[in-house]
Amino acid sequence: MRLYRYTRLIVNCISHWTFKPIALPEKPTLTSKDVTIIIPTIDGEGSDFQQTLSTCLYTDPAEIILVTIDAKLERLKAVVAQSAHSSRIRVFSVAHANKRRQMCHALPKVVTKITLFADDDVIWPPKILDWILAAFERPEIGGVGTCQRLRRAGRPNIWGFLAALYLERRNFEISATTHIDGGVSCLSGRTAAYRTHILQDPEFTYSFTHEYWLGKYQLNTDDDNFITRWMVSHRWKTYVQYHREAELRTTLEDNSRFLRQCLRWSRTIIGDGLLVFLLSKTTQDWDSHSRWYALGALLLWMLISKFVKILGHFIRYPGDVLLLPVSILFGYFHGLIKVYAFFSLNVVGL
Repeated sequence: MRLYRYTRLIVNCISHWTFKPIALPEKPTLTSKDVTIIIPTIDGEGSDFQQTLSTCLYTDPAEIILVTIDAKLERLKAVVAQSAHSSRIRVFSVAHANKRRQMCHALPKVVTKITLFADDDVIWPPKILDWILAAFERPEIGGVGTCQRLRRAGRPNIWGFLAALYLERRNFEISATTHIDGGVSCLSGRTAAYRTHILQDPEFTYSFTHEYWLGKYQLNTDDDNFITRWMVSHRWKTYVQYHREAELRTTLEDNSRFLRQCLRWSRTIIGDGLLVFLLSKTTQDWDSHSRWYALGALLLWMLISKFVKILGHFIRYPGDVLLLPVSILFGYFHGLIKVYAFFSLNVVGL
């Protein structure tokens, strides 16, 4: 199992470092006016939301549809009315907070070829839609995602550091798998676009809002995982545009609540220790110098395997290398989170 893991790491490294995104076409058949942006939100106010709205509007989509809850509807309308581009924004609401139902409430109102879902705390680069639409020039592609970085705080703390590394590892994995065979574990709901007719299929809408775990626990989270699985099961290809101009900025918890997010994402603890034990047993007849050399080589390889996926972060922020031991220790602690997640699979609302 470990041999497979490390072989996969080597292959992924090569794939990640040689990845090239789908280039912008000279004569695109799709433009930003073919895109409707749907943003489910609860509060719909604050500086983060205002930045999301302004950067989305800057890309010049056909329109933006906001879906909140009834209790926040009038407040959100008041916020939108203050925008110079309020005529391009429509606001709707549902009775209770439920991201899947908020998304589906907006879908029948979309008239453009492409529907894009975005979270209410993302900041887009100006040309992100150009890069997303470039992938849709290939008719077999039904969904397109982007790469992500954490919005770095003025005074980053350990929680923010761990959150940044989480996104760094994710960028590494999805760029590698996309390059290898076009596969991706999940098109993140922070920003992902789809062909509208796929999402407006009544079968999709019903399945999306009636997904159950063990036949009795209705799932309200993991909307992006469901849509990604739908793309695969219905023979649509997916793609991730890993490129600086398609790189959004987002927020994650910068306090102990980050652990709650880790639990939601988790839903190996002894592997490295077992490797060290087996090495000790198989080299017990070696001289002490050779045994220590072998152990050092193994530990170095373990360190490299944990460091290589997050190398890009330390290139951008070299001072953070002092926190590398925190990342490694958290990796082992995260194993305990996975164990807890396994024994709490009936908790579907996190």
